[in-house]
Amino acid sequence: MKKLVKYPLLVLFAAFLIVCSIADMLISRREFSEMENRYLAQRPKFTVKSLVSNQYTLDYEKYINDQFVGRDHWITLKSVSESVLGKIENNGIVYGKEHHMFEKYRTTDERGIKANTGYLNEFLSGYEGNVTFALIPNSYQVLKDLVPRGLVNIDQQSYINQIYSRLEGENLTKLDMFPAMEQAVADAKKDNPSGFGENGQQAYYRTDHHWTTYGAYYGYANYVRSLGMEPIELDLLQGYKRQQEGFYGSYYSKAKLFSTLPDTIDYYEIPVESVTIEGEEKPELYDKEQWGKRDKYAAFLYGNHGVTVIKTKNNQYSQPGEVSRVLVVKDSYANCFVPFLTYNFDEVFVVDLRSLPMKMSELLGQYEFDDILIMYNFMNYASDTNIAKIKY
Repeated sequence: MKKLVKYPLLVLFAAFLIVCSIADMLISRREFSEMENRYLAQRPKFTVKSLVSNQYTLDYEKYINDQFVGRDHWITLKSVSESVLGKIENNGIVYGKEHHMFEKYRTTDERGIKANTGYLNEFLSGYEGNVTFALIPNSYQVLKDLVPRGLVNIDQQSYINQIYSRLEGENLTKLDMFPAMEQAVADAKKDNPSGFGENGQQAYYRTDHHWTTYGAYYGYANYVRSLGMEPIELDLLQGYKRQQEGFYGSYYSKAKLFSTLPDTIDYYEIPVESVTIEGEEKPELYDKEQWGKRDKYAAFLYGNHGVTVIKTKNNQYSQPGEVSRVLVVKDSYANCFVPFLTYNFDEVFVVDLRSLPMKMSELLGQYEFDDILIMYNFMNYASDTNIAKIKY
């Protein structure tokens, strides 16, 4: 004991390991982390084959890391200590001005971009109807004034221009989303100089990779005007406007910055005739159970599903005896965008190729569409391996 007293740090460290090991054996295992917004690794099943291949060891290490006692508190402590040291990034997320977070995106998947653009050209060559293609720039490209110095991400505008130049189709409209998003940012700052606040608006979330409902409205207005229609005035929807506070998005889930200010989600309880997702009737446009969870954005259209059909009587351009339809092929950015389209079409079909339960050709064989809107955010377009399904 006298010898041990000479090494107090060693004793404390050993005691720490023992206490943590005992506590680790007593605590219940969590399946999901609200703080990180992801499912946690569970105890792997032991087999001789997995042990020999070293897969069991790797899986068990992930399990220990995810289930370590007090994990959320250790993550917070790490965030505090790094902030004290002046670190402005964590896990690929950089801290910008006015509490905005941005993703480090210094390289992109050029092979993926080339392949996906090729798939779209194959689709366009075999489809005779009207198609609109829109790539949405991510937040760092539009909110340049808020990006910290030294963050040199790729120029999305240059890449988008290249992609547009490679697409061919007689009935194709290439929709430039930059002016709309820049206008959304400018208009938001008219109400609030910083572009956010209790009553202010913002085009992109501070803590998440998506555009906001406000930003999506500007994208919607840009789209329907390209079709020769006018958007529903946002002021006319104020009676349907609702808010959900305390939203911590995907960027926060990666960075875990302890001083993060949460976002507020705006949404509109627009009345519709019916919402059908994968053949199942839903009572409304939003999954309200998600408002009480960390991933609140998943409330829009109940998340990402193969085929969603919305029927409405809101259409400002409705013609007796005729049914106008639009098909939106999309990623999650469109989930807060789609409800606005009910004011310009009688039926809105929404397809997420990641979960599409049929071939695109089968869907197009069943219905005629006034327009097909293919809309992705740039980062997802570059990396999505499901866009190939559009050509079948």
